[in-house]
Amino acid sequence: MTTIHSRCRLTLAGLCLLLALCVQSVWARDDIRLGLQLEPPALDPTVTAAAAAGEITYGNVLEGLTIIDGNGTLQPRLARDWSLSDDGLSYQFRLREGVHFHDGHPFDAQIARLSLERILASDSLNPQQKWFEKVAAIRSPAPDRLVIELKQPDALLPFALALPAAVIVHPASAAGNATHPVGTGPFRFVAWDKGRSVTLARNPGYWGTPPHLSRATFMFMHTSAGTENMLAEGLVDGLLSVTRVSNRFTVRPDYRMRLRKLESKMILAINNARAPFDDLRVRRALAHAIDRDTLGTLYGEQFNPEPIGSHFPPSHPAYVDLVDRYPFDRVRARALLDEAGVAKGTEVTLTIPPTDYGRYGGLMIANDLEAIGFRVRLEQLSWSEWLSKVFEQKDYTLTLIMHVEPMDLNIYARDDYYFNYANDAFKAIWQQVLDARDEAELHRLLGEAQRRITEDAVNVFLFMRPEQNLMHRDIAGLWENSPIPSFVLEDVYWQH
Repeated sequence: MTTIHSRCRLTLAGLCLLLALCVQSVWARDDIRLGLQLEPPALDPTVTAAAAAGEITYGNVLEGLTIIDGNGTLQPRLARDWSLSDDGLSYQFRLREGVHFHDGHPFDAQIARLSLERILASDSLNPQQKWFEKVAAIRSPAPDRLVIELKQPDALLPFALALPAAVIVHPASAAGNATHPVGTGPFRFVAWDKGRSVTLARNPGYWGTPPHLSRATFMFMHTSAGTENMLAEGLVDGLLSVTRVSNRFTVRPDYRMRLRKLESKMILAINNARAPFDDLRVRRALAHAIDRDTLGTLYGEQFNPEPIGSHFPPSHPAYVDLVDRYPFDRVRARALLDEAGVAKGTEVTLTIPPTDYGRYGGLMIANDLEAIGFRVRLEQLSWSEWLSKVFEQKDYTLTLIMHVEPMDLNIYARDDYYFNYANDAFKAIWQQVLDARDEAELHRLLGEAQRRITEDAVNVFLFMRPEQNLMHRDIAGLWENSPIPSFVLEDVYWQH
C-alpha cells in the first residue's frame, strides 16, 4: 500500500509539473504572427511607394532621425534632439552615439548625411523625395552633429524625417535593402519567403530598450477566405488594417478589435491631363456622381467610414469640412457632362489594385459612372503592376486608391505626380505653408490648400478607411495612435 501510494503521489506530482510547464509555455510566448493584406514589392521604404514595406520595417528594422510615436507625437530617434536657426534656414541635430547597424557598421553623422543625400540624388528612387526639395546642403561637422541647410524655410522637415522613406541606411548595405534590409532597429531581418511571409528577430545589440518579443512573422493574407481560415485554425495572432471580416470573428472572445488611427484617404484618382478629365466640369461631374453612402457599405455593417471632401483627415486640427461641396446628384453630374460635350456611351477605364476595396469598390464606382452615361471598363492589376503603370508611368484614366501617408497634402504641389495636376495657385499656397512660423498660420494655410484642390476637383475625395486591428486579446503595447502606416513592435508583449 505504501509503495502504491508513493507512486501515485509521484505520478500526481509529475502531472502537476507537466501541467505547470504547459501553462507557463502558453503564457510565456515571446513571438507574434501578424497578417497583412498586401505583400510589398520591396522591403526598403526608401525605394518603393508601397506602404506595406514600411508596415513591416519602419521602427522595427529601419529607423530615422525622428519618429512618430504611438501617441502620434513627433519624437527624436537616431537624433537626440534638434534646433532651428533664427532665420529658419538651418536645422542642427545632435545624434545618438554608440549605435550600430545589424551588420556591425557604426552609425554617425557622416552615415546620416550620406543616407539623406541618397534621397536628394538625381537618380533617387525615393517616393518622398519632394519632401526634401528645400534642402540646400547637409553637413556633418562632428560625429554626433548633423546640419541641414535649407534654400527656403521648411516648417515640416522634422516631420518629413519621420516618414518611412527617410529611414537611415548604410551605404555598404543600401543596395541590398530591398530584399534584405539592414538597419539600426530593435529587430533584424531574418527571411523573406516570397508570397508567404517576412520574419524578424530581436536585435541583441540594440542601442535602446530591448523589445519584449524575440520573433515576429508578417504573413501575407491573399484572400478573405484564406484569412478567416487561418484565424479559425489559430495560425495568426492578429490582422493589420482590418476592413472586412465576418461577424463570427469580431465577436470571438479571444480576439478584440483595436483602433488604428491611420490617415488612410480613399480617393477616385483622376488623370487631370487626359481627356475628357482635363476639363474641370467633367471632374466636378465625377464628384457629384459617386454615392459615398453606398460605397461605404463595402466594409460591412460593423464599419462606418468617415466621408471627406478633400485630401485631409478630419482628425487634424486644420481640417476644413468640405464634404457637402459636391453632394450626390446624378442629374447635376449629367448636366455638367453635357455642358462639357461628353457624349453618353463615352468609354473610360477604371484601374483597380488587388485589394478588397479595389475589387468591391471598383464595381460600385463603375455602377455610379455608368448611371451618368459612361461606359466603364474595369482593369485589375497586381500591386507591382499598379505601381508601375499608374504611379510611375501615369498610364491610366481613373483609379480607385488609398493614400496612407500622413500629412501628404504636399503631393498636389508636385508637377510630376501621377494626378498630372500642375497648378500655380496651389503651389503658391503650399510655399506659404512651408514658410509658416506659428501653428495658427500653418493651420490657416492648410485650410486654404484643402479648399483649392476641392474647388479644382483634382480627385473625387471619398472617405477615411475605417481601419482597425483584429488582435488576440492578450496582446498589449500596440501603437494605436500613430498615423504612420506601420506596425512598430518594440512595446508589444503578451500579457497574462
